[in-house]
Amino acid sequence: MIQLVDLTKTYPSPSGDIVALENIDLTVPDGSIFGIIGLSGAGKSTLVRCINLLERPTSGQVLIDGEDVTKANKKRLSDIRRNIGMIFQSFNLLEQRTVEANVMFPLELTRHSKGSNAKTFREEAKQHVAQLLELVGLSDKAKSYPSQLSGGQKQRVAIARALATNPKYVLCDEATSALDPTTTQSILELIKDINRKLGVTVVVITHEMRVVESICTHVAVIDNSRIAETGTVSDVFSFPQTDIAKELIIPNLIRSLGNSDGTKLRLVFNGELSDEPIISALAMQCQVAVNILYADTKNIEGRVFGHMVITVPEGQTDVVKRFLDAHNVSYREE
Repeated sequence: MIQLVDLTKTYPSPSGDIVALENIDLTVPDGSIFGIIGLSGAGKSTLVRCINLLERPTSGQVLIDGEDVTKANKKRLSDIRRNIGMIFQSFNLLEQRTVEANVMFPLELTRHSKGSNAKTFREEAKQHVAQLLELVGLSDKAKSYPSQLSGGQKQRVAIARALATNPKYVLCDEATSALDPTTTQSILELIKDINRKLGVTVVVITHEMRVVESICTHVAVIDNSRIAETGTVSDVFSFPQTDIAKELIIPNLIRSLGNSDGTKLRLVFNGELSDEPIISALAMQCQVAVNILYADTKNIEGRVFGHMVITVPEGQTDVVKRFLDAHNVSYREE
């Protein structure tokens, strides 16, 4: 389990300290795919780099399986990092090495630290790398160089490399933001497949809600260096509590709310509704002229979630609420 306790990160500047993270408390459950989402500059990348101490926190604790890594000596920190793979936006492959050699690189570092027999290491490492390349669908690219690969293939090599030391945790820092939508989806499916097959806990940093919707089980929303909201993806998506979460999840909602008179209701479809045409039934049965300001649905973990913002004429709000209650439709008055 990864736990961040009262974590703060500041950077000195001539005009005063710049606060990148402030009083962060966060728990990443084992086996989860945990999304951390926020706008650019919110502190997402700094947060994920504090987990493996690529950035050292100014204060607070980073607990990996109960051990505070901020207190680990150099040797112990090196051991801990081997249990934490990392995938970067820019792939960070070694251009002069083949795909096979790129994936093998972390293993070579491990051999040097342990003094393993060179011949035995080479045989075991080549077999392990071959298994990883098969896992990411690149068995036929083992002897290729990064310059011969597409962006998606490069990221698959980076994923295989991150898994080379059999880590318990994998950190993804905007791992798909440099890819086109189709390639992005294939990489997300691969990450989800790895989580399922290997039981690896994955932390995903992103500014795109569609990434969270596609693969994450839990999400934390970060805003202005602080955690604004956290929970399961379905809970946060259904009822975002903060303005920043609403902006990320239902981006048109804030602008829509002021466009019409009457009582405004936000309906939440939480994956448990049937295909019944709720709004049509509402209009016909209650004889109410409903104005739809906003509507959207998403597929999350195989279930359909959605939001709809409607306005109801003054004096007819109670009858509409009774209808929604009778049909088990969750709603909030805005």
